[in-house]
Amino acid sequence: MNLQFLNYLYVFLLTIGFMNILVIDDEMLVLLCWVLFVVLSYIYISNAINVLFVEDRVKLHKDMVFFNDLHVGALRALKNCHMIHVLTSFESAKLINFSRLKAAKFLDKRQVSFKFIIVSQIENKLFILLGKEATVAAQAQDSINLKISLEIFNLFKLKNKRVNNLKKKILGESIIKFKNIVDS
Repeated sequence: MNLQFLNYLYVFLLTIGFMNILVIDDEMLVLLCWVLFVVLSYIYISNAINVLFVEDRVKLHKDMVFFNDLHVGALRALKNCHMIHVLTSFESAKLINFSRLKAAKFLDKRQVSFKFIIVSQIENKLFILLGKEATVAAQAQDSINLKISLEIFNLFKLKNKRVNNLKKKILGESIIKFKNIVDS
């Protein structure tokens, strides 16, 4: 259809040129060449430019979806780490309270003279146990934090120059969220 339009344009220009309606001098010839150049450029290049824009749009969309999924995965890992930490702390507190209640019931059944000695020994043992449980919980939390940090670091080690700004933005947002978690 574009070629048909050009044919009509040629016939129209030749007709008005031969009928002396349009005087074709050097200025008119330059104008007609310029118009022809613009029309041909639009006809032949517009599809290529549209294809370039579509390809760039699709590539940008894929990159944004990938880094969104990466960001969501990192946030899920951090959420799971936090939940494990909270559950471990809660279970440790329940175990300590349970141990204290059982020890208190046991001591109530004994004589008054042994009560003070046994209570002090059990409290010492419970404090030692509490210290060991706190150490184990801290070690577990450190290993979990190290593993998650390494996984996140490995995700961000990807070498892609076009998305470095997006990585910096994600990292900045994550650090702000971590600070908020620590502060609360």
